[in-house]
Amino acid sequence: MTVISESRYTYESGVKTLGTVVISRLDGVELILSTPAADRGLWEEFLHGAYESYCQHGAQAALDLSAVREGTSTSLFYALVEQGRVIGGVRAQGPYTCASQSHALVEWAGNAGYVQIRNAIAARIPGGVVEMKSAWVSPNALRPQQLAGALARVALPTMERLHSRYVMATAADHVLARWESSGGRVDPSVPATAYPDSRYRTRIMWWDRGTLHADADPIVWRRMWAEHEALCRSSALGSAHAVKSQPPVFRNVSVELPLVS
Repeated sequence: MTVISESRYTYESGVKTLGTVVISRLDGVELILSTPAADRGLWEEFLHGAYESYCQHGAQAALDLSAVREGTSTSLFYALVEQGRVIGGVRAQGPYTCASQSHALVEWAGNAGYVQIRNAIAARIPGGVVEMKSAWVSPNALRPQQLAGALARVALPTMERLHSRYVMATAADHVLARWESSGGRVDPSVPATAYPDSRYRTRIMWWDRGTLHADADPIVWRRMWAEHEALCRSSALGSAHAVKSQPPVFRNVSVELPLVS
């Protein structure tokens, strides 16, 4: 059994976050952008909260904690912090160099839609594909819907920092429905899969930088852009468009041709 000790996050001297923004309408809640290498304490607190949250729903298998804890496959992550405690977050993998790097292929393995999802990812690789994983909000947090909305809005800063046109996420369809206002669209060509078990109907959603402004709700778009700019201004590395960190480590790097069903 995986055990993660509980801790309380505090800023460490010398730690360089990649950006911080106070979320409007959520007094006292900060969105912190970092990497596992830059701030191990924040990363461990993020994982602890994610594990507890997923366990609440009996879905800890979807977290795949043993594979992600080292942090080498995580390009960056976001943590929602309130009064020193991490109350939510999400992490990014990519940009991918081939479709087989995506965890979505594990989720659809042996099910209808596997060929479609692999081809959908492979077709977008040239434009840059980043996958958002391990999204969670503490079950004890106030205003969980607003916190989840803040996580959905990180699609824009993720695209800009990782130089990628596309962001993808897989989640239960009722969760993805809440993210449409941020410009995400469920891919109708890929049927739902029962992952991590038969209680769930997991779908794939795409955010496209080329249409994000038009796809997002106008009010949400303005908040996305304002938060993105605030993260850029607060960046301890002084870069508005790039994360200067160790590159993520993936396996199975290869050139892939579309599958034929």
